[in-house]
Amino acid sequence: MGTAASDDAEASFQHLMDSAPVMIWVSGTDKLCTWFNRPWLEFTGRTLAQERGSGWAEGVHPDDLARCLDHYVSHFDRHVPFRIEYRLRRADGAYRWILDNGVPRFDAQQRFLGYIGSCIDINASKRAKAGLKDTAAHQMVALDALERIAGGIAHEFSNLVAAFLSDLWAIRKHANEPAAVQQRALEAETAALEGGRIIERLLASVRQRPEAEALHVNRLVGDTWTILRGAAGEHVRIEMNLAAAPDDAKVDPAHLQAALLNLVANARDAMSDGGTVTLTTRTMSVRPEAVDDPDLPPGRYIVLAVGDTGTGMSEDVARHAFEPFFTTKDVGRGTGLGLSQVRAFARHSGGAAHIESAPGKGTTVRIYLPHGNGADTERAEHG
Repeated sequence: MGTAASDDAEASFQHLMDSAPVMIWVSGTDKLCTWFNRPWLEFTGRTLAQERGSGWAEGVHPDDLARCLDHYVSHFDRHVPFRIEYRLRRADGAYRWILDNGVPRFDAQQRFLGYIGSCIDINASKRAKAGLKDTAAHQMVALDALERIAGGIAHEFSNLVAAFLSDLWAIRKHANEPAAVQQRALEAETAALEGGRIIERLLASVRQRPEAEALHVNRLVGDTWTILRGAAGEHVRIEMNLAAAPDDAKVDPAHLQAALLNLVANARDAMSDGGTVTLTTRTMSVRPEAVDDPDLPPGRYIVLAVGDTGTGMSEDVARHAFEPFFTTKDVGRGTGLGLSQVRAFARHSGGAAHIESAPGKGTTVRIYLPHGNGADTERAEHG
């Protein structure tokens, strides 16, 4: 029975990967690729058996192959993320420029498992960058934006995969406990489906600027619970201290869920020996005379806080924590995109993000989201 549940969970995992809007590959610790999703196979026009191992390299342009393999091997040996552009042969025989983002995978005991990568077609942007169009300058801006979007989506997807793999590891651990296996398999399926919906909404918002909506924050936290628990892992406990009668926030739900997932994943990584993550919500108002933060205009806000009991940060590190590509994690364990995306989301929503941390005392990140019903200055509180 445990085997059947594991098979079902694996099938759900592959279904999620096959439904992804990007090409996905997975490799083992021997540098050989073990799996490719449906978008990859449809792009190359080849079978999974043909692509496995090093078969995928047959589709790389001969002029790019040596550089591609050297880049892959050098990063693989150091267990660090990488990003590379190369030309890959499409099913119709044409070569297209591909942006490939690879991220190392680790299990709950921090043992290296191999890599997972996501790829997108950037051929049109590469042509623009080469000056083949009159609007090359504008296309260069578009290329930069595309690469940032690709990196962001890869980052969010890696978090979702980590949450899902956590349930698979739990299933294997409890293989002789049918009830526990069924429960974790159900949670894995729920996380996979919800993860797919988050990615779909994120991509939709990339194509068209999302309209903020009045959102019940506590309800969204509850709806995202399964993914958050998976992202936290078995050694981290999640506690909730949600306002009894919370108000609505005016925000895009997909980006709020992604921000929550980022913060819980960061908290997990800061507690290698286990600990507690606390999710807190409350309502507050900021009067003009109380404002000392230019990013937080006067008005009424919903505050969503994610705190951990981890190692914490020094004042200098915390000052730079929101900067893109700045990371406090060990080499190969972080891209430095998570917190910068959280702050960007908060600012885009009309609010702000603050961080409070000290060595040995953990870290708390607070997201200030505009109230769904407009300003209210009956009460003043800032913090």
